[in-house]
Amino acid sequence: MYKLTLRANVLMLEGNTRTLKLAESHNLRRIPYGGQHIDSSRNHLNTELVPLGLLSLHDKVLSIVRSKGIDTNHYSLKKKNRGFGVEFLFSVTDGYVCDFYCLYSDCIDWLKDYYPESEVAHAVIHFDEKTPHLHVVLVPIVNGRLQADKVRDFKKANIRAMSLFEYLDPSYGLSVPAFLKGAAKKMGAEKAIRRYKSLPDEKIRGMLDRAIIQAIHARPEPFMVGMGMSLRVAYYGYQDNSNIKET
Repeated sequence: MYKLTLRANVLMLEGNTRTLKLAESHNLRRIPYGGQHIDSSRNHLNTELVPLGLLSLHDKVLSIVRSKGIDTNHYSLKKKNRGFGVEFLFSVTDGYVCDFYCLYSDCIDWLKDYYPESEVAHAVIHFDEKTPHLHVVLVPIVNGRLQADKVRDFKKANIRAMSLFEYLDPSYGLSVPAFLKGAAKKMGAEKAIRRYKSLPDEKIRGMLDRAIIQAIHARPEPFMVGMGMSLRVAYYGYQDNSNIKET
């Protein structure tokens, strides 16, 4: 099952965590790293889709804010936890393969459409980790005001994920916009089973082929057992002696 995950965090001007300065240092690999999740020999593959240019991220964001007619010296913007940027992280399920440059360029186009007043200050694809992913720093302008919390908006994250999925799915064949959890997962499963059982046989393959094949790749065991296949086929390469004919 392949999906594109979208996370959002507010970035502040000052502080010890989640600041524009720290985001810039991470995204441009200016902080020394330990561990094995980043392959420094591949740093040169990282690609800026929206270059930072000659300014620091801090200064570029302030420049964009001022260009929108917002007074950065106003007392309301002097609060310690005031967000001046929202960093979006786009990442795909491990194992998904595509033209990541095109995929993430389309993600930026979607983001600009979704937040038309906001402006992208910086965007970079990281190819130096296991799964290529995209960092985008957006200057969060809504109704002419700086509103980082409104742009991040955890409560509408699922709606945002579905919008992104619908935008990308025709070109990239992703499986789902999000993974259901808890009561929503239980209800979704019950509704999907009832719908599945109501489908005429001739429609099942055409409608569900892609979803079923992706599900088999993700977890083949129940499908093998359900079709009378022995798991020994996978473990040892034994010949499958079931009477199921492959189609």
